[in-house]
Parts: sequence; C-alpha cells; structure tokens
Amino acid sequence: MISSTNIKLKVQKMLKPLAEAFDMVGVTPNILTVMGFFLSLISALLIYRKMFAIAGFVFLFSGACDMLDGILARVKGRVTKAGAFMDSFFDRYADFFPLAAFVILSTNKRNVIMAVLGLLSIVGSFATSYAKAKAESLGIECKVGLIERPERFFIILFALFTGFISEMLLFLAIFSNFTAFQRFFYTIKALKRESQN
Repeated sequence: MISSTNIKLKVQKMLKPLAEAFDMVGVTPNILTVMGFFLSLISALLIYRKMFAIAGFVFLFSGACDMLDGILARVKGRVTKAGAFMDSFFDRYADFFPLAAFVILSTNKRNVIMAVLGLLSIVGSFATSYAKAKAESLGIECKVGLIERPERFFIILFALFTGFISEMLLFLAIFSNFTAFQRFFYTIKALKRESQN
C-alpha cells in the first residue's frame, strides 16, 4: 500500500524553505490556497484543449500551492480553523476541475466509456474525502484507504505527462471508489464497536 504519510512528510520537508521564502515576501497561507484553486482550474482548461504536458506543469504548481499553504501555516503558527476549512473547501474544487475536464473532453469525442470512468473517478474522490470528514465529525479517526488525495494527485500528474489518460481514469474509477468503501466499512465497524462499549 502506498503511504500518504511518507509522501507528505518528504514533500513537506522539501518545500519548507520555499514556504519560508513566500512568508518573507508577504504571501499568506490563504493566498496560496486561492492560487492553488485557480491553477487547478487553468490546468483543467488546458486539458480540455488537449495540451496535456502544459496542463501537467500547471497542475504540479497547483499541488505545490496546496502543500505550501499548510506548511506555511504550521511553520509560522498561523493554523486556524477558518484556514483549515477554507483549504478543505477549495481542495474539493481543485479535485474536481481536472477530472471534469477529462469527462467533457470524452463527451466531445463521444467516448462514453471514458466519460463514465471520469464520473466514477470524481464521485470516488469526493466520497473518499467525505467519508473521512464525516467519520471524524462522529469522533472516529479514519485514515485508512489505498488511494488518498496525494496518490490521486500524482496519478493524474503522471497521466498528463505520459498520455496514459484512459488507464488513469480506469485506475481511479476503480480504486478511488474502493478506498471510499474501505473507509465506509472501517467507520461502520468502529461505530458499532463504540456503541457496544
């Protein structure tokens, strides 16, 4: 199983000096969050234009902003509930834009199978995030799952640079929903166990 924790720790360590540099010029975590949102939207527009390699670079910068906002907030002691909510809120849009672009592109090409795979990838990614958030609101820590957000990001990024779009959508359609149900069953089991104590 891929470890999101290890990925996050390694990337955060690499990006920490850059986050500190942004702080020195007055860039705040919220600015980075909004930048990541717009860069993800731009990458989606580039995907729609079939400019996959350029979209990959823009998507990469979007992901960097997404990592940097949290690093900057922690390094400078600016972690707030409002900031965390804003980050999570915009993350859902950033998750949606690229996959939606693939769906629209597939529809234009009348490739029904790719469009369906894209839609399944979207609902799987949203269900995965929702399952964790809802579980935590019920007092259950839910960090299980095969394909979490960092993995999805790198899988999409790999597809943009290599052109393996159909393979990527098939993979995400299957395993993002598999992950969502992993979290569903884990949380149900944990809640039943809790109610019996």
